[in-house]
Amino acid sequence: MFNIEMIGTESKWGKNSAYITGYEKSDMGTILQKNLAGTAFTFYPDPYTNQNLFYRSDNKTLARLGVPAHTISTSKMDSEPNYHKPSDQFETLDIDNMTEIIKAIALSAQSIVSGKDTPTRVDTTQLK
Repeated sequence: MFNIEMIGTESKWGKNSAYITGYEKSDMGTILQKNLAGTAFTFYPDPYTNQNLFYRSDNKTLARLGVPAHTISTSKMDSEPNYHKPSDQFETLDIDNMTEIIKAIALSAQSIVSGKDTPTRVDTTQLK
């Protein structure tokens, strides 16, 4: 399960990058990154683990059942100027960057969608 959330700004690594919450809880991120070999795009593990994003988003219900369910995001949780503020308007979004992120997700997911790769299940005994 791919939950795409808050991809309207550049990640802390700049363009052509995003992070995956719960990266270490299945091998989905590894598969996605493998499928991006030769491109400029990189998926990183969640740099904001102290924020418990894996447990705060729509992926959590499925992950608690063992489904490899992760959120893909770019939001700089420690410094996003418009996060949950009235200033968070369409004009603050980087549409070109969002488009590249969506293209990278589509490309990276091809082997999962086709059935060539199956991500490991989330070990529910290791969840909070």
